[in-house]
Amino acid sequence: MKKETLKELGKASFALGNLITGMSVINGLFSLKQVSLPQPFTAIIVIYIFVLTYGAGIILLNKGADND
Repeated sequence: MKKETLKELGKASFALGNLITGMSVINGLFSLKQVSLPQPFTAIIVIYIFVLTYGAGIILLNKGADND
């Protein structure tokens, strides 16, 4: 892949992590009905996804920078 493609995929991965985290917080604050999953379990899943997407973004950005 080209370096710019890897950089853009890294930025998109950061954006996905931010989007999932933000939507989870908004859903937790303003949800009208009860969530079927327990709150600690949901928090663990969201944190796991956040770490994975940010990790993937860092790896992709570094690969894009290394190809310069």
